[in-house]
Amino acid sequence: MIVIFDIDGTLCHTSGVDDSCWCRAAEEILGVGSMSTDWGAYPHSTDESIACALIREHRNEEPTRELLDRLRDRFLELLEETRSSDPGQFQATPGAAGLIEALKERGIHVAVATGGWRCSACLKLESAGISTHDLPAAFADDAHPRERIITIAMERAAARLGIEMESLGNAVYVGDGCWDVRAARALAIGFLGVATGKRAELLGKEGATRVFPDFTDQKAFLDALAAF
Repeated sequence: MIVIFDIDGTLCHTSGVDDSCWCRAAEEILGVGSMSTDWGAYPHSTDESIACALIREHRNEEPTRELLDRLRDRFLELLEETRSSDPGQFQATPGAAGLIEALKERGIHVAVATGGWRCSACLKLESAGISTHDLPAAFADDAHPRERIITIAMERAAARLGIEMESLGNAVYVGDGCWDVRAARALAIGFLGVATGKRAELLGKEGATRVFPDFTDQKAFLDALAAF
């Protein structure tokens, strides 16, 4: 089995700082005075895709690598500035680090697939104290559709092990957004949600059958995995 984790809102409680830094970077670099942080409203809920959509909509031009890189780099700078002034905005989801280790100890493969850019995703994980440097991962730099990002993470996991991707066994994606549920459905793989309140309700309506508030109940999470 392989379990693939999203980052913002899943492994880390960083959705708030992500939203605020995104809005500011878009305003400074693209001149976007107001943008939606309902990431599900974009063609793909991934940073590179969102950036391309904003450039086309607000600047009426095709994205260039230079402009995308400027936006990404400013976003990263803003995250770093926020980390220095308010590190409390970068918190691991309770139980996340322990769960990753528990999965690995049980011989369950673990990977990361996030809609964030590589540089910002790694900064968030590091700031939250979650070590994933030894895990195969894929990011918004690799593809626009989230399901493709998940697939790339699985391909990298298989390549690292020297096996065919099918030999990884059943796959389960763990996320907090409705787009995560849809991506898992499109790939015909399992899904487990991590959310509370209204967000948990939305995941349920989208089709998630199990949604956890965090990762503190390892046994319950492992039992849910065993159902796939």
